[in-house]
Amino acid sequence: MKFKKMAAALLGAVTLVTSLPALPAAAKTTPNKADYYEVDANWAKLLQYSMYFYDANMCGTDVSENNLLPWRGDCHTYDAKVPLQPMDEQENGTNLSAAFIKQYKSILDPDGDGFVDVSGGFHDAGDHVKFGLPEAYAGSTVSWGYYEFRDAYKATGQDKHAETICRYFCDYFMRSTFRDKNGDVIAFCYQVGDGDIDHSYWQSPEIDAMARPAYFATADIPTTDDVAESAACLAINYYNFKDTDPKYAAQCLDYAKALFAFAAKNEKVVGQGADGPKSYYTSSKWEDDFCFAAGWLYLITEDHWYLEQALPYVDYYAPPGYVLCWNDMWNGVGIVWGRIQDIYPEVCEECRVAIGRGPYEVLNFWEMEAKACNAFVTGEAGEITPAGYFWLNTWGSARYNTAAQFTCLVYDKYQKGKDLYDPSHPAYYFSDWALGQMEYLIGDNPIGRSYVVGYGDNAAKFPHHRAASGLTMAEDPADHKHVLWGALVGGPDNKDQHNDVTKDWIYNEVTIDYNAAFVGAAAGLYARYGNKTMQPEADFPPAEKQDDTALFSGNDFWVSGYCSEKPESTGAGVTRLTFFVNTDSLEKHDDISIRYYFSIKEFEKNTGIPANFVLEKPYDQVQTEVTDRAATVSKPIQYKDDIYYIEVKWPDYAIANSNKKIQLILGVYFGDNWDPTNDWSHQGIKDLDEAGEDYDNIVSGVELAEKCPYVCVYADGKLVGGTEPDGTTPVKSYSVAHLIRLYQDLIHFKPFTDKATADKFDFNGDGNVDIFDAALLKRELLKK
Repeated sequence: MKFKKMAAALLGAVTLVTSLPALPAAAKTTPNKADYYEVDANWAKLLQYSMYFYDANMCGTDVSENNLLPWRGDCHTYDAKVPLQPMDEQENGTNLSAAFIKQYKSILDPDGDGFVDVSGGFHDAGDHVKFGLPEAYAGSTVSWGYYEFRDAYKATGQDKHAETICRYFCDYFMRSTFRDKNGDVIAFCYQVGDGDIDHSYWQSPEIDAMARPAYFATADIPTTDDVAESAACLAINYYNFKDTDPKYAAQCLDYAKALFAFAAKNEKVVGQGADGPKSYYTSSKWEDDFCFAAGWLYLITEDHWYLEQALPYVDYYAPPGYVLCWNDMWNGVGIVWGRIQDIYPEVCEECRVAIGRGPYEVLNFWEMEAKACNAFVTGEAGEITPAGYFWLNTWGSARYNTAAQFTCLVYDKYQKGKDLYDPSHPAYYFSDWALGQMEYLIGDNPIGRSYVVGYGDNAAKFPHHRAASGLTMAEDPADHKHVLWGALVGGPDNKDQHNDVTKDWIYNEVTIDYNAAFVGAAAGLYARYGNKTMQPEADFPPAEKQDDTALFSGNDFWVSGYCSEKPESTGAGVTRLTFFVNTDSLEKHDDISIRYYFSIKEFEKNTGIPANFVLEKPYDQVQTEVTDRAATVSKPIQYKDDIYYIEVKWPDYAIANSNKKIQLILGVYFGDNWDPTNDWSHQGIKDLDEAGEDYDNIVSGVELAEKCPYVCVYADGKLVGGTEPDGTTPVKSYSVAHLIRLYQDLIHFKPFTDKATADKFDFNGDGNVDIFDAALLKRELLKK
């Protein structure tokens, strides 16, 4: 690998190579090949993969329409109806004052329904908050990569996907911007959701129902960094769409100018933790985002006003000190202002004067950026691991590494491979370094791991991501239900080690800011090293393993739990039950109930429920933890003959996947026998007594719970999970998400490789699955 040889030469660390473990027999040692493991250095394919993480993290009312993953659907649709009120005790509402809302109600709520629409955008990570600064950084950086290496996206057929993602960011930022009749910004929503509330759940976003407050920047809370970085994203996308959709490009530019004007006019402060981010994203400065946005707007308009606003705040010497990231845009500023320097050389002298440097000092933004690139290669900006990997921080090391790659590749694009800081380096020295670093990240490292989910046989498999995991708790070690294609996990530590475990949010975190520069770096590598032998993967993403529950809705819910028996010497006794409700559904349900069927055959008279029958609810976690919500438990209801059931409901609460348990006791303490073995729903329930567990000392219980196939689940009274005593199971109906995916496959004449699946969708029975079946499928879709 080139990066290892370069690091060894620069650091004089000859032992760096000689002390490495013996190479596997299949490894290559040629300069541009792997020193540990051979990797699939297909930059077209890597670019393709890298963007799918944004499909996985789309939020809002248009997810199904825009994303390319069949297991994601519309979510947090109630972000379109945030109560336009100061935040209440349950954190519903906004951070706006009553006086502000009254003054600007017609702008914030033009239809007068009492709500404000801040839907759309992307979830931050494996969680579902839309945090302001990483959202804006991700939007601007993904868009910047598309701008710089657009030809690579086109050559690999990834341009449409990139534009969908860019539009989704821009649409969200514009929807979140509220302007008066003069076009001036009076408020900008920079965050939706609360980290503390959100992080208490582990479930798919489609069924979330937690409070999601909205946080706004106003003249009183300017939040300069969030506002300016969002303006930068919109400005960049003026370039991205000006030739293909000039009307949309003009709209992006108009909003970019308005947001920047708001940031320039008001007091300049960072977003405060108390105003939304708390300790999750603590911003240390606003100047970098402000100067980054100003640079783009000057390039577009050549209006000197933008330079005048930003020049006093430029930290010219900052780029070598850190890496491009959500909290440090100085490398972005260095490159963008280097481009300004190319067309307007006077900017260097103006900057010198504005920042108070001496008259004999000569500024050169490109030279300072070259110094930054050298700092990445040598490790001066961080450190170099034993295997030659540039490492800055274990928490998201791969995000910093790929951002350094992206910076180097963009620098080389404009300087045609010339190192202005150290001219002794060969041409495209920095790009060659980036190439080796990316090879490391896709598997050429001491443990042979690819840090891009799904890319390679030994790729990370357990990203810290709720929706992809399909689990109900991060601590569950089970395999994930979905592959989070293209997600860049946190990465290795400074000893080249990694922990591939779902619950590890340091090594295996995935976020929209991690992938942002990674996408651009993949495109830059293709632009520099790609050729026609590198092709994206056909029919991507591949079909997931499917069974009836994947292809159909109707049996998407189930109860998990366990039990313990308390028999009396007289033959009486009670059964203690603990249940959780789970789902694979992509739709939120607050109308769920469960039924436990039992027999009274053993009762002496067998003529109904005796007066000594016990039915208790000793613990209801919803009632304990959620204000104004509680489970209701019915009296025993006769099903048929000696079979009865009790029904538990959670009115107006989405119980499924909440990990909130309900505990029940039923039986008799005296007077009759109690035999749980003849109870229909008792079948298959895990018995903690047999398992050697102490029921009375279980804290959470989620980790012990197992599927209870005969405890039935209902949605608005309709059976959606389990098997009833007469053998009835949920009626299968096509799920919307899979209908859409199948319709898309059919209209493109994509053959099914599995005959059993194909047979299910031969709707007209002619022995073929083709466009005629698609027409019938479309008719089914229209019914949904």
